[in-house]
Amino acid sequence: MNTNEIYERITSTIIEMLEEHKNNDFSECWYSLTGEVFARNIVTNHVYSGINQLMLAYHKRQKRYPVNRWITFKQIQNYKARIIKGSKAAMVVYTSALYIDEESGANITRKVEELIRKRQPIDHLNIKKVGYLKDYKVFNVSCVEGLPAEFYEQKELDFLTEIERDQRAEQLIKDTGANICFEAQNNAFYMPSEDKIYLPLPKQFVSKEAFYNVVYHELGHWTGAESRLNRPVKNKFGSKEYAFEELIAEINSAFILAVLGYESRITDNVTYIDNWLQVMKDDKKFVVSAASQAQAAADYILKTANIKEMAA
Repeated sequence: MNTNEIYERITSTIIEMLEEHKNNDFSECWYSLTGEVFARNIVTNHVYSGINQLMLAYHKRQKRYPVNRWITFKQIQNYKARIIKGSKAAMVVYTSALYIDEESGANITRKVEELIRKRQPIDHLNIKKVGYLKDYKVFNVSCVEGLPAEFYEQKELDFLTEIERDQRAEQLIKDTGANICFEAQNNAFYMPSEDKIYLPLPKQFVSKEAFYNVVYHELGHWTGAESRLNRPVKNKFGSKEYAFEELIAEINSAFILAVLGYESRITDNVTYIDNWLQVMKDDKKFVVSAASQAQAAADYILKTANIKEMAA
């Protein structure tokens, strides 16, 4: 991959990362387990710098890896470990340089590097230094089998206390039949392609109200599947359609929590609010229409259980 291709790939990834919604993790509602803020090589303990932090963080989030630890193919071979079939490598870049003889235009990089390695002077050479990017591949340790056990160890959860559970709310969640995966992680989302909801562990949440608010928000998205209410749930971040679906899910959660006897608040996620306000300025029917769809979503969820009364 040449330098221009590397720059293009980095640029397109960052644009995608900025356009995609990254703040829908309701992180104020649960205890974060991400002790490792920065990506690092698990073997050398080298902390990656600059653009590599952004690239690896994005790759980690996209693939839902539990740890921010990375390893090269050669290091994997040294441990006689094995890459799990289907795993994708991430790109790491670094700067290098070519040394060009200004008179002849010849590439004398090897000669210059050898002099530098021997700590000999190069001032007498009439050279031009040309910087460029090089890349290599790394794998998240979650993609590799057979590494030392400590490479996979995660933050202990013993300091967390299980939240008090609400039997009525729990039964309603169970009655939906939704496929919900609880993991020790920092993301909450509905995956349309899998028809599956991913959530942190219940005991990570700061309260049962916070827990059920997030669960029913994601169940709101779940109702939009083609086999249920058939709403468009695969929308580009920043679009009117994206804002519309998020507002439906949030109002749906508020409706259901009201039925269950909880007060719910609309999210204080700044990205959501800015998006909603912009759309509402352009479309006065936006909120009314979203509320109507949210009511339909709440009805769908509530009909799965013996809860007949609805909030006004």
